[in-house]
Amino acid sequence: MTQPIIDTQSANPDDLAVAWVGEVLEESDLSAQDNFLDLGGHSVLALELSERAKKNLGVDLDMQILFERSIGEALADAVARARTTK
Repeated sequence: MTQPIIDTQSANPDDLAVAWVGEVLEESDLSAQDNFLDLGGHSVLALELSERAKKNLGVDLDMQILFERSIGEALADAVARARTTK
């Protein structure tokens, strides 16, 4: 098993999301403003990304938002929804 690129305990959630997307897409040149689908993402990779977000941050990614908006917006939405349900 490889070591995580970013420490999930202290990293900015946008940085985590970008790192995870980069890992699942095997892409290093991306930002929080990029769109998952535009980068070549698809439903199976989105599920893997969603599992990482749930495991490491305790949030559920909305697949529609992940596909339609930027990576950063998708994570911000998940975090906001998690905060309102607690």
